[in-house]
Amino acid sequence: MDGLRGHTANDGRHRPPTREGTVKGVLVDTSVWVEHFRNNSPELVNLLSQDRVLIHPMVIGELACGTPPDRSNTLTDLGDLRGAQQPTVSEVIAFLNTHKLYGLGCGLVDMTLLASALLSGTALWTLDKRLERLASRMAVSYQPSTH
Repeated sequence: MDGLRGHTANDGRHRPPTREGTVKGVLVDTSVWVEHFRNNSPELVNLLSQDRVLIHPMVIGELACGTPPDRSNTLTDLGDLRGAQQPTVSEVIAFLNTHKLYGLGCGLVDMTLLASALLSGTALWTLDKRLERLASRMAVSYQPSTH
């Protein structure tokens, strides 16, 4: 975790709160991690220090495809974070069909993270505009206090 900090089948009706201090956990999208590695996000550091960050294997996989700082330690630290619930691909497809989320510019990884946030009862923090719109629509968007 020091490496991360050092870089000083739900139906969709579940609505976790998104105000600062009321969210049990925040599933952090790859886009937020990439920005943090470039410019240090005090908000992410704060969430990490409060043990409120959740991770998904797809996020670790996407980051592993790139070159995060101190790559080996960072990927290990990410793997040590609390894991979000993981829907199956069949559950994700059923979810996107039920909520008519297809054809909106988000791929399988994005849809998986959105479904995972709903299943986990957490908010989803992303910098991806399309995914953010869907997270807002599903009432799971995390809005950092620093933005």
